[in-house]
Amino acid sequence: MELPAFVIYLSAGAYIAIMIAVLGVPQMLSSYFDLRARRLERQENESSIERRHQEMLAAQARREEQEEERRRQDRQDEERRRQDEERRRQDEERRHRELVALIAVALGNGRGQDSGQSEIVRTLQQTIEDLRAENESLRKRNGNGDSSEES
Repeated sequence: MELPAFVIYLSAGAYIAIMIAVLGVPQMLSSYFDLRARRLERQENESSIERRHQEMLAAQARREEQEEERRRQDRQDEERRRQDEERRRQDEERRHRELVALIAVALGNGRGQDSGQSEIVRTLQQTIEDLRAENESLRKRNGNGDSSEES
């Protein structure tokens, strides 16, 4: 018994389809897994690049914050030095005024002075000389060579 032609063609088509499936499926699966592996690797690379970029931005922000903190600290230190210098100058001025007042009192009372009062005057004069020398050394140490006296 002979099979009709369409059955022969149908069975031949089925055989070809089976052969293509047997030969093509492993290659298709291999290609699919290769594409998937490349896609995953590319995503990992992109996320790694993005992570490094974020780390670089964070490191740069930390450096900028540290630099700003250092500048702020420098400004505070400079302000403290300026305030200390101002206090020192005010103390010098106050001591100068007190000394001038003491001298004025001592000289005003010294018209009829005895030996005790002349000793006070000599002590005050020595104190004045000591203070002038100290003031001069402080000015030299601070880099201010101007030794003009304010009276």
